[in-house]
Amino acid sequence: MYETPTSDSSDSPSPGLARGFAGLAALTFCLIVVGALVRANDAGLACPDWPLCYGEVIPSFDLKVAFEWGHRVFAFLISLGLAVLSLRVRRDPRIRGRLLLAWAVLAVQIVFGGLTVLLSLAPWTVGVHLVLGNFFCLVLLWISRDLAENFGVGRAPLELPPGAEALLWVTSVALVIQMVLGGWVSSHYAGLACLDFPTCDGERVIPTLKGLVGMHVLHRLNGFVLLCGYGILAFRVQRVGRMGGLAKLGCALVVTQIGVGVVNVLFRLPIPVTALHSGLAAAIVLVTAMLVREALGTRSARAHSNPEARMVEVR
Repeated sequence: MYETPTSDSSDSPSPGLARGFAGLAALTFCLIVVGALVRANDAGLACPDWPLCYGEVIPSFDLKVAFEWGHRVFAFLISLGLAVLSLRVRRDPRIRGRLLLAWAVLAVQIVFGGLTVLLSLAPWTVGVHLVLGNFFCLVLLWISRDLAENFGVGRAPLELPPGAEALLWVTSVALVIQMVLGGWVSSHYAGLACLDFPTCDGERVIPTLKGLVGMHVLHRLNGFVLLCGYGILAFRVQRVGRMGGLAKLGCALVVTQIGVGVVNVLFRLPIPVTALHSGLAAAIVLVTAMLVREALGTRSARAHSNPEARMVEVR
């Protein structure tokens, strides 16, 4: 006896819920950019205590306090939004694991937000805080797409070129490394460790891999590794459904990101460009996550289309 996936319209998630989680992901994306503005304006310690600001819920404002306090309030509102949406979908067992993951990431992120202030912007807390923010946004978008597509029920498998999935995983690892390196450079204020491009202070492309210059150079080099991975991936999957479009978009974003990084150095970290750099990084993370989701969905659909994989023993 065989079972095939069926879709019951009564079990189909509400499109409004999918849009709600997409909206929450968009707000989190904006919060990531606001976080970059907090760092760029040197406002990370504008409120030296946590969770209050100078011992007050609503402090006296100047520009830096407004950035830091606004960042906290924005994060609190997103947390409330997640609570409201979670109540709406709490009875759907298909989303329970994803929701638990979102709440776990949010809880850890809140802790690291507090530690970042209480430990006076310790580089390791700043880096972890940045990576967790991107991961939280990723999880929200993933939930949104699962709800919009009814968890892939009835999905037809795609044919991936040989090695394409492995290349996607390698590219994803390069992206994770780049995120960590970016947080490392930002938290150590190494963005201007090299003042020109493509060389470093008119010397060599790789003058050293030690100290602040080494951080900066590694960030540059891995950016080109990421570009190579995305370029090859975009070529290999260009005719594979949505993966083709996503890979091309990701490649274009990486090219743009490298250009923005160069502008950041040559113009000495202008605040709008620094914020754009963080926003593009988050966009690349989201596009890559959706590529991984497509690949996993294809693997799952292929397994369900195989009669042996769908065989159910009846006793």
